[in-house]
Amino acid sequence: MSGWFTIAKWEFFRSKLKFDARSAILLMLSLVLVIAASFAAAQTQMSMNQKIYTAASTDPAIGPILESDQRFDYMPVTIYEATQFYLYGADLVIIGDNVYLGDNARSAAAGSALENTIKEYREAVLTSYNDINNSHPVWVTVHDLERPQNFELLSAQGAAGNLDAAMENEKDADPNGRYPAGEITPEYLNGGSSFTLPQDISELDDYKGRAFFQKQTLSTPSFFSPPIPFTAILYAFLFIFPIYFVSQFYSTSIMDERTNKKGELVLAAPLLSRDIVIGKTLPYIFVTIIIQAVITLYIMGIPTDPAAAQSAILILATILPVVLLFFALSFFGAILSRSFKELTFTSVFLSVIISGYLFFPAMFTNIHAVSSISPITLIVRLIEGETLQAGTYLFSTLPFYFVALSAFAFGTYIYREEDLFTQKAVSGKITDCLEIFLSYPYGSVFLLSIIFIPFVYMLQLMLIVMLFNLPAPHSVIAMIVLSAMAEELVKSAGIYTAFKRKLHRINMRNALRLAILSGTGFFVGEKAVAVLTLAPIAGSAFGAVMNMGTLLLVPLLLHISTAAVSSTVMYRFGTRRYLLSVVLATIVHSIYNLFILRGVLFG
Repeated sequence: MSGWFTIAKWEFFRSKLKFDARSAILLMLSLVLVIAASFAAAQTQMSMNQKIYTAASTDPAIGPILESDQRFDYMPVTIYEATQFYLYGADLVIIGDNVYLGDNARSAAAGSALENTIKEYREAVLTSYNDINNSHPVWVTVHDLERPQNFELLSAQGAAGNLDAAMENEKDADPNGRYPAGEITPEYLNGGSSFTLPQDISELDDYKGRAFFQKQTLSTPSFFSPPIPFTAILYAFLFIFPIYFVSQFYSTSIMDERTNKKGELVLAAPLLSRDIVIGKTLPYIFVTIIIQAVITLYIMGIPTDPAAAQSAILILATILPVVLLFFALSFFGAILSRSFKELTFTSVFLSVIISGYLFFPAMFTNIHAVSSISPITLIVRLIEGETLQAGTYLFSTLPFYFVALSAFAFGTYIYREEDLFTQKAVSGKITDCLEIFLSYPYGSVFLLSIIFIPFVYMLQLMLIVMLFNLPAPHSVIAMIVLSAMAEELVKSAGIYTAFKRKLHRINMRNALRLAILSGTGFFVGEKAVAVLTLAPIAGSAFGAVMNMGTLLLVPLLLHISTAAVSSTVMYRFGTRRYLLSVVLATIVHSIYNLFILRGVLFG
């Protein structure tokens, strides 16, 4: 039997997600109590919003309307009493046909609640006649139109030209005649919706009971509402929270073996480090994928046709790289941390970074092309019935795959006694990873720069999201400087390790040789990434910043030159001046990028 399978089976049955018998019983008891309390609240219609607004009225006819909404504490009063109630702070007072509100936010909320309550009460009264066709003579069919994507930096003249072109395109937006100007037929009315018009109360109730995440495609005028803003955030929470939850158990398991030295027994076994890491990781990934599959079926329903099944499979394929990245960084963080306190900080920090990368772009789903950065955007589109292009999938997920595999690989390098059971600093352990890689026959700063490309790529995509709402050209200038700093950090990391651990003689010849290898490797990797994944944002100003390395061979000389700046500073002043070398290389790199983009930035 394979070693990794033995470790996986042992980890699965030993861990049991860290719940002993007592904890499992308490957890189940708590779950039962929560279900019972929820059921009781549903049966008794208990709510935290009961009687939060005081409402007084002189019109008895308004009583049933207010009493139908548990948020109102209704009191029938005379005109004199109503005046006194208003003077002494009632949220809402109705005298005759007039509604009086206090001068505060609570009263304003009460007025809004009253408006919605009257609509719902009128709808309920109309529905009670069981004559849907006459009581609801007007229906609204919602058609979602795709918004054209464009976020290039333009001059005023260019923007005006694009606006004229957009207006011309708007005139021709419906070549198939789906939006006729004449009489609207029932066939047309039902053609834009997956729902048919309800014929009785039961069908109307079924329609109103549709899933929360389902788009509104048919409505009465009273209940027509725009799409829920940032629906993708709700999806992101549903899919990401279980991943974060299980990854905490995973990192805790690794840290527990480090602190109580039980991991020494595993290392003493005749197994390779990669077998141990694979065996310890697979059970948690398996559990997480099962949870993701359940969530997908909950949202999508049981597939009833090949298209629905394909969408469900694509959703799992899209969330898989996110799962791998969460676990890879949890694994690497558990290796770097020296205590549970450090692990908590590391886990929260990395989780916040990944969550921001996933959440912020997804907020622009169906609004802007920048949303394609996040895999959650692809999941939202699949749930909404859209198709998924291979290029878009690669653009969103390929960085996750590469970064996850790299993090697992570097963590496996230091999954050894010297790093697991010692109090080395974080920087020392990271240097150990790079030293082990460079010590292999295939290891070189050339290949190391290529491996680091996905890290820089994801950081640059995150910078796009963070700087997206800043006014141009300031956002692009900040993007240029920060991107240059990230590139110089990864290009010089291998040179720093080689000099710090004396893998090469420290002289000018080796400094220049390593700079050439590092700069060339980064250029090759940058060009490959640009060809594979940058198509969705290639036309933007931010895409131009990320895509500059593919324009000419001049950037090759730039990467080599800036790497030479870092290496010569470390050669001259030692590795203690590493940060200074990075800053100087960043300045040179930024000046070049600003010069190349001067026309775009400053007209």
